[in-house]
Amino acid sequence: MPKRIWFGFLRTMSTPAVRYPPDPRALFVLLMCVIVAIPLIFANATPGTIAAQLDDSMIVAWGIMLCGGSALTLFGVLRQTATGVICEQVGSVALGFACLIYATAIWFTVEWGGAVPMFLLLAYTGASAVRYFQLRAYLRNVEHLAQDLRDEAGE
Repeated sequence: MPKRIWFGFLRTMSTPAVRYPPDPRALFVLLMCVIVAIPLIFANATPGTIAAQLDDSMIVAWGIMLCGGSALTLFGVLRQTATGVICEQVGSVALGFACLIYATAIWFTVEWGGAVPMFLLLAYTGASAVRYFQLRAYLRNVEHLAQDLRDEAGE
């Protein structure tokens, strides 16, 4: 059974991404991430939250990565070009790191008391990594297709 799970995971990572039409739920989550992150860029954390217990530089870094990664991913999802795919890839990495930063902050602040949001954020980090690899496979397939077309045109 574990072997089947491992091969299923590897197949997921190498399967090209399906990009269009974009999922409206994903668009909503990305838009909410942008809106929520704007005050964090100015180190304006709500008192009594986990973010308020972080250094100002950590809050700003987290806010920039969350807002920038979400905005870049949102831009990339809505563009049907190679640039859009690359923007979505870069945004997914930044968003994944932002979630990882906050999950780490939860662990060091409340430990197991924040296990549920911490694991949700870690799952989102994992989903961002999977999306990155799916988009990489998508770009690789497009590149091979373009090369085949160039080879046929050259014959």
